[in-house]
Amino acid sequence: MFTLKKSVALVVGLVALLGIIPFVAKAVRTDVSRDFPVYNNHGKPDLTVDPKRFVNQMEIIDRLFDASSCEIAEGSVGGTGYRRLLRFDTVLINGGDGDLVVGSPTDPNNPYHSVFIYSPCHMHYHIIGFSNYQLLNLDRTIAAQGHKQAFCLEDLLKYTNDNKSSGYVCAFQGITTGWADWYFKQLSGQWIDITGVPEGDYIVHVEINAAHTFDEGANRYSNVIETTIHIPDPRNKVTIDNSPAATD
Repeated sequence: MFTLKKSVALVVGLVALLGIIPFVAKAVRTDVSRDFPVYNNHGKPDLTVDPKRFVNQMEIIDRLFDASSCEIAEGSVGGTGYRRLLRFDTVLINGGDGDLVVGSPTDPNNPYHSVFIYSPCHMHYHIIGFSNYQLLNLDRTIAAQGHKQAFCLEDLLKYTNDNKSSGYVCAFQGITTGWADWYFKQLSGQWIDITGVPEGDYIVHVEINAAHTFDEGANRYSNVIETTIHIPDPRNKVTIDNSPAATD
């Protein structure tokens, strides 16, 4: 097992292997930045999800999990064997005029120390209650519940022209104003287990900062993003992806 977000070399290796993951070590301004310009939020961050990447990268795949899989221990899939997964990218944009400063998960004096929980399986820290992934029926009842735990908040994409990254990484976490963190669909838990969900039309619901841990001031930009999707008959074949596990 390896960490996708910590090493440029590993990212490049995965590009060669999968042919689908873009090179992310270089900050890139995207056309979505015009929709979420940095505004005067009195020095506070404001997080939102890039809607274009969320929709464009969404896919349904099958993946094999055995009893030793961390995903079983962490509850991000409902059982062993082949599971059908609805996966997607979640890009967290900070559109406020202040950095999101989370700090070190190992510092007992960090005011956010209590929201970090150590995963002995993945051997890194998770942020409790940061995200909520759900597949909803059209009447908004829950059809399937996701369980994304692993979040290392850091600067990966630049969404404005005029500011530099403050240098946030997994050891001292945060997101600079005008920057974004990127959770690839290939990351462990970056999905909703839809195994056995009947064919039909559904709503994909994602909420970030779901436990309201981090103060977002005016919070002009929504923490919730949704889109509709048609789930095929669970008996239909889809792409199988058993490529090496990636963790953030």
